[in-house]
Amino acid sequence: MADKVFLRRRATEGLRELRVLDLYAGNNVLWRNFDTARYYGVEIIPGKGSNLNADCRRVIASLDLSGFNVIDCDSYGVPFDVIEAIFANSTLAAGTVVIFTAISNKMSGISRRCLDMFGLSALSKKARTPVNGLGIELFYAALENWGVREVHRYRVRGSYDKHYGYFVV
Repeated sequence: MADKVFLRRRATEGLRELRVLDLYAGNNVLWRNFDTARYYGVEIIPGKGSNLNADCRRVIASLDLSGFNVIDCDSYGVPFDVIEAIFANSTLAAGTVVIFTAISNKMSGISRRCLDMFGLSALSKKARTPVNGLGIELFYAALENWGVREVHRYRVRGSYDKHYGYFVV
């Protein structure tokens, strides 16, 4: 958890105030370490104390993102669908910091939309494990396709390939 708090401090160090949309809020633990002017947590599992109990992938399109200068996507997996939905939301403001966790291995699945973006759907049906091994690389390639030019990140190796990072819209 200390690494995640450090990442958020670094990602937000230039902001005068923090207005945070936490898309995988859990028990709202990480952002308790910060003085936030606004905090809104979305969590799919009821009873964890979030502002909204919902699948964030299904509600991003209906949220007004302009009131937030930090969007936290600390997911279990590769947050392709979530970040795609953030970029598709016309209320996303320039200068917003997006923090992410991307976790993958060869047994993890890759979003169908991600596979389609890179023309890999058919190949994935024939060679799922090798294609799944490209999950992190495809995520970074998608960020580039969406116009992200600089990603600050670090990697933790283990049985899963974990990448923590952030970028500014």
